[in-house]
Amino acid sequence: MTHYHIRWSGSAQLDWERFNTPAEAEASAKQLLRHGETYMIEEHNRACSRCRATRNARTMRAIFSQAGA
Repeated sequence: MTHYHIRWSGSAQLDWERFNTPAEAEASAKQLLRHGETYMIEEHNRACSRCRATRNARTMRAIFSQAGA
């Protein structure tokens, strides 16, 4: 599924938040923008490495939570 992330200046990693449209990403970026900071809106698909990393982290937290219960 196509979606969008914000890439902030000075950061190698994409922002964690996922947006359905470039307009949603743009509106969020404008609200969060700090003085002197820039950003780009990037289009991604199902193979998005940022979303995969987030899913993996959630899975690991769930596994550790179950093990500790």
